[in-house]
Amino acid sequence: MLIFRIAAIAAALSLGACAVPFHRPLTAENKQRIQSVDIRMVIPQESFMVSAKSPGVSLVTGGGLIGAMIDSGIQKSRQTDMAGEIRSTVGPLARFDLRNEANIALQAALQESAAGKGLPFKVRSAQVSAAVPGKADSERLFADTSNGPAVMMLLVHYALEPGLGAFTTRTSAVLRQNGKTEPSFQSAAVYQIPLPTGSRDTVLAQLTANDGQLLRSYMRESVTETLRMVALDWEGVPVGANPGATGNARSHRFNMQGTVVDLPAATVVSAGNRTVVRSETGALFSLHKESK
Repeated sequence: MLIFRIAAIAAALSLGACAVPFHRPLTAENKQRIQSVDIRMVIPQESFMVSAKSPGVSLVTGGGLIGAMIDSGIQKSRQTDMAGEIRSTVGPLARFDLRNEANIALQAALQESAAGKGLPFKVRSAQVSAAVPGKADSERLFADTSNGPAVMMLLVHYALEPGLGAFTTRTSAVLRQNGKTEPSFQSAAVYQIPLPTGSRDTVLAQLTANDGQLLRSYMRESVTETLRMVALDWEGVPVGANPGATGNARSHRFNMQGTVVDLPAATVVSAGNRTVVRSETGALFSLHKESK
């Protein structure tokens, strides 16, 4: 029998990469020292969260394996039913490697940087990997920052919220420079977009149609929006920096583990169909305007 402490696990996945401290501003002195930045985006595993038929029970899969984290009170026969449900839900999605989409968005940002556009810092290189660099590789990266370049690690967790109500990425950005392991800048960026409405089969059909075009587009946009939020933090853009943004704290709708909650946050910028807000913890959220 699979017995896990699902409440603790779900809470950890909900916070994802956004560990405390959420925000450490980049000082003017440290910013001036940076000649260029090497971006290393790490997407270690797939983490699709899907709803079970039983109320209040969520199933989690990770690392590309079909598995279940099931509360100890669930009978063995129910576990078998839910394991089948996971396979039917995650199976159609497992064939899509969203790291490819992340890399497309990251390389586009690299090209814009080379043209003097986009990010407020020069990007020397950009890579997506499936694992955090080991000790030896990390030491080489940090040593290389002694002569002007800096290294920004972006640790990304992505998920389909339980109930298939939203696609979410949670990213922790950490900048190291001057050969030091102590970060000089930290930022937490959360992207979320509502999924199409309908039955689970209908939603899955739309996500996987045309070789997963819709699901892939979510991942590309999430990386683009994540980089935009990191850039806002890098520049120290204050709340309400754009015309028409009040900056006053208000509640924004956010899907957390399948439940839509009110997120107290203040608007930073609002453009197109997305609004970037800063929560009380200092994390930035890019939210679809229709979900407000």
